Amino acid sequence: MTTAGDSAAEGRVSVELRSVPDCPNLVPTRQELRGALVDLGLPLAVVTEVVGNYPSPSILVNGVDVMGGTGDDSAACRLDLPTGDRIRAALRQAVDAGSATAQTELSLVDCCAQPGNAIRADRPHRAEQLPDRFRQVHRAILRHFAATGTAPTDADICAAMNGADLDTGQALRELAREDLVAVDAAGRLVAAYPFSPTPTPHMVSLDEVEVFAMCAIDALGMPFMLGTDATITSADPHTGQPVRVTITNDAATYQPPEAVIVYAATGNAGRSVDTCCSTINFFTNAANAQAWIAAHPRLAATVLDQDQAVTLGRDIFEPLLA
Repeated sequence: MTTAGDSAAEGRVSVELRSVPDCPNLVPTRQELRGALVDLGLPLAVVTEVVGNYPSPSILVNGVDVMGGTGDDSAACRLDLPTGDRIRAALRQAVDAGSATAQTELSLVDCCAQPGNAIRADRPHRAEQLPDRFRQVHRAILRHFAATGTAPTDADICAAMNGADLDTGQALRELAREDLVAVDAAGRLVAAYPFSPTPTPHMVSLDEVEVFAMCAIDALGMPFMLGTDATITSADPHTGQPVRVTITNDAATYQPPEAVIVYAATGNAGRSVDTCCSTINFFTNAANAQAWIAAHPRLAATVLDQDQAVTLGRDIFEPLLA
């Protein structure tokens, strides 16, 4: 499989996923696209989603419709839905041609290469490959966090599995092996990305529930995974100044408006909780972000703008409960 770094060297790729509002075929098409990107080693965040008057859903790779359409601005539910094979073929062609059209989020290739992809942008693919019983345990853990703000007990997990014969310790070890959760030496949950069972700088308010996120990207991805609005409260680690993000109807509003996100990691070996969760944070502005990076020269770090960070969080976490 081509790595993200290799694909960036061979050619820059931009992808648009176009749809009309409330398109019923958007979710399965988005999943086909994400699967193709993961298979080719391309970062999920090269995609820009656009809602408007389009044949829906359409996927354009470097401006060309993968199904051979014209991309004209005419709203209609298309019958020739983009297929996985056509998406992969178009992406391979763009990479092989060394296209210089990089109008979207491709700067995140460098982001993922420098910190070693420690954030596990392939997390949806890892979850999809789980045996069904372990995938159901994973979903039960995420839903319990979302409903209560706390980690589930073994009894909670078993109850969510409707009395199925289950070795919860084995299930957690399997999920931890894929870095979908993290456990301590005693087998207790210390992370269920995007959720943290212990306080972190990133609190997410979901209706009546408040829960901690493992990092800034996890906090941004949480409301997309759950299909709900959310308010994130955090703080700039360089100055201590507050940062607040309100996500309403999938649109994020930052306060202060100049806020950015630093994606930093110690490397690509080991669990996300050990390599990057404490170093992916909100900053009030780019100057503070760069000052913090300069003060931590041992970290590989990239500054993400607001749209890049939201796209990355959504693409990693939205599929987990789809």
